Amino acid sequence: MRAGATKSFSLPALTLPLLGTYRAFVFIAFLLTGCDEIHQVSDSKHGAFEASIATWQEGFAVAWYDDRDGNPEIYFRLLDENGRAKSPERRLTNDPEFSYEADITATEGGLAAVAWYERLTNGDLRARLGLWTPIGEALWTKIISTSMRNGRNALVRARGSELFVAWIEDVAGDIAEVWCGWWDLQGQPIAPPRRIAPASRTTWNLNAILDETGRAWVVFDAKAGTRNNELFLALADKTSTDVRRLTSDDGFASKYPDLAFSDDRAALSWADERDGNSEIYLFISAAADLRDGLGERARRITNTRAESMGAYVAANGSQFGLAWCDKTPGQHEIYYQPFDSAGNPLAEPHQITHTGTDSLIPAIKPWSNGFALAWNEYAPKGPGHPAGARSEIAFTLVR
Repeated sequence: MRAGATKSFSLPALTLPLLGTYRAFVFIAFLLTGCDEIHQVSDSKHGAFEASIATWQEGFAVAWYDDRDGNPEIYFRLLDENGRAKSPERRLTNDPEFSYEADITATEGGLAAVAWYERLTNGDLRARLGLWTPIGEALWTKIISTSMRNGRNALVRARGSELFVAWIEDVAGDIAEVWCGWWDLQGQPIAPPRRIAPASRTTWNLNAILDETGRAWVVFDAKAGTRNNELFLALADKTSTDVRRLTSDDGFASKYPDLAFSDDRAALSWADERDGNSEIYLFISAAADLRDGLGERARRITNTRAESMGAYVAANGSQFGLAWCDKTPGQHEIYYQPFDSAGNPLAEPHQITHTGTDSLIPAIKPWSNGFALAWNEYAPKGPGHPAGARSEIAFTLVR
């Protein structure tokens, strides 16, 4: 929410339709003006986490990792233009390794490229990339991290017949690095993987966008020559890189940035602790203004008594959609707010969920005249992620 603003919601409740036969785990969601029906995507009956969305063949593909089979594996499901299932859940990985944090994108020819990382039984980490058909048939998969021990948190973006992939490699102590590479749709490298930026062990995710020239804009947070985590931007083409620090070294953590473009306008969202609490900030300006000190020029979106986190942004025409989660209601709930290309809010924040479970870490993509959102609903049975907890992936459209 905007600084100084609080909002309560009291609207009729909706029980989400369950896609499987399991009936004990039911979401109760409050619908707001402009929000469509909320759909349950996964039927894990155990743990489905970290949703990723791709627009796909007049609908969507949603990917996640799921531990229903006794260890985490990557799944995806196709949805129609209204968010209803139009395929079964497809299990993409099937091996002894633990597979985490899928990132999915659609490619030429109606294929799905997925990046993820796996934890081996000895604890080593490897970043991976694969290509699948819509029915979940693997065309190829490969290890992309150069370190056979510490590659993690991979993302993939598609442009034409090329796949750009970025990931993190842990080096030693608190040191980590951001790496990237380009592959074709046959799984062959176009440009060899290379290091593009210093990072840290506290760097937990990357986000990126490809501009019209094919150059990658990779954003991340790191404690790299700073007192705490700050935001960084690496602009990388196939041969060169320009790295910039975006937020001032103020000693307070700035974390989990996301980036979207609309023509020459850029939107950057993140969570910042400089106010004594984790709050969401948004910076919308010309892409050329993504440089040091932008935190002081950003708009503070939330001002709540509990943590706000998981802020993700997408562009649709001349507007930007921002989604995040906030714990003020007693558990995390999903919120959404649209902005124009000058950074002005087009509406008040919408509380998308109102559940007895934690609504966590939204993914957002443009669709029609609005946006598609996916997240996970988590029902804990104690602190952390204990055995027996339940989580499922949910989806809705906002207009």
